[in-house]
Amino acid sequence: MHTEFEMKVLSMIGALKNEVDSLKQEVAQLKEKLENEDPKVETESERMSINDVRDHIKNQLISHYPTLRFTNGNRSLGKLTITNGRSIVERIMIRASKSFREKDGYPSGWFTIHQDQLNQYDLYFLVVRDFKGELHVLAMNQADINDWIRHKSTDSNGNYHFYVNLIQGRWVDDREGEYDCSRFYNNWEVIGEML
Repeated sequence: MHTEFEMKVLSMIGALKNEVDSLKQEVAQLKEKLENEDPKVETESERMSINDVRDHIKNQLISHYPTLRFTNGNRSLGKLTITNGRSIVERIMIRASKSFREKDGYPSGWFTIHQDQLNQYDLYFLVVRDFKGELHVLAMNQADINDWIRHKSTDSNGNYHFYVNLIQGRWVDDREGEYDCSRFYNNWEVIGEML
């Protein structure tokens, strides 16, 4: 005969064995499901390279300021330099995001900027690629981005998060409250002011 304690232990072992068997079955089903799924591979048209984004920005700027000249930046300065022959803007950040809220029916992008980067750049471009492949650019200077982050706090790694959405004709960051950033959309004048 087993003691009451031994009976409890045997009962617990039986329950644990049943739980392990159940988990094994679930893992096997998930494994089978994953093996049968077709992996989603981004097509060439779905990919967004920094060169494409940079070329889009250059083309937009040339349409507003035909005399501007550009060089591709470097890691220490940024992704692009812009000059009008007299002045130069070298410290330029470019962030690009594909849209994430297709089910919601509007373009959106997610960006992070580390707190240390807020004083490293003079000009910021946040670029959202919508579901049709069109690029939407928010352009701002250092004062603009610092005004925007006043409504934010950093995560544990020191990053600010921006959830930028085009909702009913307005560009809105809905990450911490709601911030209307529409004034930065196609804000090519900010470059003219800096040169």
